[in-house]
Amino acid sequence: MRPNHTDTYFRSGEYAIVSCARDNSLLVGKMLDRLRPALLKAIQDVESPTMSPAYRAFFKDAENTAYVSNILANITNGTPIHPPTSVNDGGPVIVCVNNPDVIAGTYPWGERYDAFNDCKNNPTWSSQSVSGTPYVVLCPFFWTSGFGTRRTFPPENECLSVDTRRNRFRVDYTGLAGLTMTHYAMWVLLEQIVHIYLIPEQLRRGVAPGDKSEDANDLYALSPDKALMSANVYVYYVASEYSSLSSPVELLKIRGRCI
Repeated sequence: MRPNHTDTYFRSGEYAIVSCARDNSLLVGKMLDRLRPALLKAIQDVESPTMSPAYRAFFKDAENTAYVSNILANITNGTPIHPPTSVNDGGPVIVCVNNPDVIAGTYPWGERYDAFNDCKNNPTWSSQSVSGTPYVVLCPFFWTSGFGTRRTFPPENECLSVDTRRNRFRVDYTGLAGLTMTHYAMWVLLEQIVHIYLIPEQLRRGVAPGDKSEDANDLYALSPDKALMSANVYVYYVASEYSSLSSPVELLKIRGRCI
């Protein structure tokens, strides 16, 4: 399974961006550039001698720090973990799908796959990762939903708000905790990249993919082992670190409520 159309091809470090319009390719590159400082800060936090509130909330167990740090480092560097493709050495390949046969092929068990059909049959899907491959697919809805325009980059002073009386994250207008914080294109992209690096470990362990809930309280309730296998846990953790990139003055107004 490989990209069949590489008429537009960009690189961002070890990441390949394929079959996207030029402006969209540049925007994806900017998302990756913005993610790297947050990922590096998250790695520093994981490797610190004491568990931070964010790490304790989502990963809980200090024994898992090496695994979490390795996943985050792989994402930061675009580490190749798959066989080389026609466009890079096996690192993540981000592909915009607007036509059939852009990402298409046959799974090892014989099932035919075409990413365009998945996007077409699920019109509210913004993105997906293709199991067992380095491919992150951006469906047309990724751009038409507003993710790629109005809600691309999250503000650095937006964080998970804690209800200290109930020891839970506060829900927002969606009825879920944290959803408005993570519904930005940059976090949607990160979730799919995390899947690229988690799926091989899930297969090795013989475990099902982690909890797919987008509610921060559901993710907070996961056991340490299940949290390691949940892509959204990594997204919320990195998003929490991203929010602390702001200056202390900006965060002073909300720090008392933040994780």
